[in-house]
Amino acid sequence: MKCVHRKILQLIFAIQITVLMANLESGSLANAQGLDEDKIRGNSSPKPVTVLQNRYFLKSWRPEVGFIWGSMLNEAYTNTTSYGGRVGLFISEWIGFEYQFLKTSISDTDDRTALNTLRYRPLNPSTDNTETIVSPDPEINAIHSLNDLSVLAAPFYGKLNLVDKFIIYSDLYLSAGASRVVTDQGVHGAFTFGAGQRFYFSGNWSARIDFKDRIYNEQRAGKKTRKHSYSFDIGASYLFF
Repeated sequence: MKCVHRKILQLIFAIQITVLMANLESGSLANAQGLDEDKIRGNSSPKPVTVLQNRYFLKSWRPEVGFIWGSMLNEAYTNTTSYGGRVGLFISEWIGFEYQFLKTSISDTDDRTALNTLRYRPLNPSTDNTETIVSPDPEINAIHSLNDLSVLAAPFYGKLNLVDKFIIYSDLYLSAGASRVVTDQGVHGAFTFGAGQRFYFSGNWSARIDFKDRIYNEQRAGKKTRKHSYSFDIGASYLFF
């Protein structure tokens, strides 16, 4: 019985060796004949996806100018819209410097308008005028202009492929730097941190979205308070050369 088992195992091993040698021989023959790659893959195999191609432009040492439009996100009792421009320069594909300047347009929110329609007499009216009528008005510190100087780091690069017909190149980047913030209370120095996404539509034009946080001190109810001023911006930039 043991001899039978041994012969069966020897037969199976011989068959495996024969199949392996046949595969090696056919592979060598195919390489020698230089078979066409499309025939090897078959007609049903998809064509190569063009999104895998290399980026066709570089951005280092190319001056950049652009415009910005956005909004301050957490300004109480005011709608604060920002607009301005930027200039920048990447010294490599991953590290760059940027300066941007913004002005603001300020309008009251519905809540502030509603408060200003209220009328009342103060508990301790002026001795000169006992008929004084006042309106409640919340304490605000509106932002009038911003100047940012930032370092950009763009280590993440990718592509968006639209049905294998159109490719949009993209950078995801982080920013950090210093800012000059002009408010109702005067000029404040601020630290700024942010993140953004840039989409390249050609070798020169790109669109951007940015989120930033500017951190500075202001007076609230007579006390120094740390303020985080958040902004969201969209814009476009042109790369020279």
